Amino acid sequence: MAIVARAGQETALEFDVCIVGAGASGLTIASALAGKRVRVCVLESGGDANVLGTSDLATGECSGLPYAPLDTSRLRGFGGSTRAGGWGGLCKPLDEQDFVYRPWVKDSGWPFGFEHLRPYYERARETLGTASIDELRPRDLIFADRSKRLASDNVALCQNFRLGERLRSTIERSASTTVLLQSTALYLEFDSSRQNVTSVLFNAGGDRRLRVTARAYVLAAGGLENARLLLLSEGPAGPQRDLIGRYFMDHPRFSVGTLVPLKKEAFAKLLSFDRIRIARRQRMERLIWPNSRRHYTVKGLTLSFDAQREEQLLNHRAWVEPVFPGLGSEAIEALKSELLSRRDLSLQGGSSKPIVSRAIDDLLAINWAKIMHFARPARLARSFRLQHILEPEPCADSAVKLSQLKDRFGLNKIDLHWRISDATLTSLRRTFQVLQAEFMATGAARLVATDEEWEQLERPMWTWHHIGTTRMHDDPHKGVVDAQCKAHGVSNLFVAGSSVFPTAGNDTPTFTAVALSHRLADLLLHIVCA
Repeated sequence: MAIVARAGQETALEFDVCIVGAGASGLTIASALAGKRVRVCVLESGGDANVLGTSDLATGECSGLPYAPLDTSRLRGFGGSTRAGGWGGLCKPLDEQDFVYRPWVKDSGWPFGFEHLRPYYERARETLGTASIDELRPRDLIFADRSKRLASDNVALCQNFRLGERLRSTIERSASTTVLLQSTALYLEFDSSRQNVTSVLFNAGGDRRLRVTARAYVLAAGGLENARLLLLSEGPAGPQRDLIGRYFMDHPRFSVGTLVPLKKEAFAKLLSFDRIRIARRQRMERLIWPNSRRHYTVKGLTLSFDAQREEQLLNHRAWVEPVFPGLGSEAIEALKSELLSRRDLSLQGGSSKPIVSRAIDDLLAINWAKIMHFARPARLARSFRLQHILEPEPCADSAVKLSQLKDRFGLNKIDLHWRISDATLTSLRRTFQVLQAEFMATGAARLVATDEEWEQLERPMWTWHHIGTTRMHDDPHKGVVDAQCKAHGVSNLFVAGSSVFPTAGNDTPTFTAVALSHRLADLLLHIVCA
């Protein structure tokens, strides 16, 4: 086996399975096939060094709602977006309700249910190092004796969130696996019937182009690039071609509402939702005891499954963030904006300190916000801000398209047209109203929001989740891939990752993407061995 910087002088590369992308999904499949006498090639556009940085190949346009610069919303290289500067390691399986058809959610429903995916969730748990599945599934009532609607959502802080580091040794020990770095897949080549992929053409450095041939091909390049590669390849043929790139979803994020505790009991319960404090405790423990296998979970505020069904709401979670003296909503948002700017500039190779013209009072407020953010003195907390993460309703007009701009290989870049349906925003408003009424009825806290906060609904933030662009459905008129993640109408093409999700749940797609990748690895092994 080799993890090599670039392909050598070969003119023909033949394998059993060719995987495009060495991120969470691609490496999960490659590691699951390692040692199985299956010849596997992984094409990765980025390099190996675990350093911050982006690629000009990841840039593109955003013609819909404002979105993060595309070159900072996904990382290339061995490990993909699980590398430093990327994914933070939050894990949770989708809820049972996410898999079923819900009459009030347009285009909802998966071809299978939670129990079908359970054994693969168990394997994903081992890969990522999380608490048990059954610990993450329930929603616990916060005030069980007073409200059957206010609930907490359990999310794991996984131990192995740098998957390149976690899976490297397994892949390196495999004599039948080759990872080609700095090797950018350009497009797929089909036979004349367009029912079989015959090869992947990729750039091997400079002007050198090579082909990989295989018995099966897997696109695992992320929700943006999976769609782009299919669009550039003008395939597959059939009704599903019109769906490629459509139904793009990300979890919209809004900071709306402040909880003011009315009782000491409520204050203590809300303080236990501080995920940043718990995450720091996990990191400190791992620094002191690197071999610790203790599992940590954090909680989010949500409604019970019954309440969401009764009210016909989309799925939802709100992170509960303590507010300390001097931390009004403006100071908090200014601090978040500065931290986000620093991350983006760092990824793009710029200075870690963004050059921003600010008034002295503004700078003082930000510096005070930093002190409170890192110190987090529990006794000084007086209220709690809510940061809502929403399940987006699937929307066909939200899409990855091809831009007229070209990359260095002369191929069209991405034009991301992000849309959020009115039903998604209506669901947030109703969810907030129910939370507000329930907290008041329990006498535990008062939930308030200003008109200015609600204006944010016109300017949603994102969570860097790229979902749904090659959605799964048994009907080729409604999906790009079938229940086995095989492209409709093509015998040997498969898609891995969250781009196949029909619906997005209320956050944390990586866990399900890894579970689906274990499932796909079993299918590929069966196909190749057969």
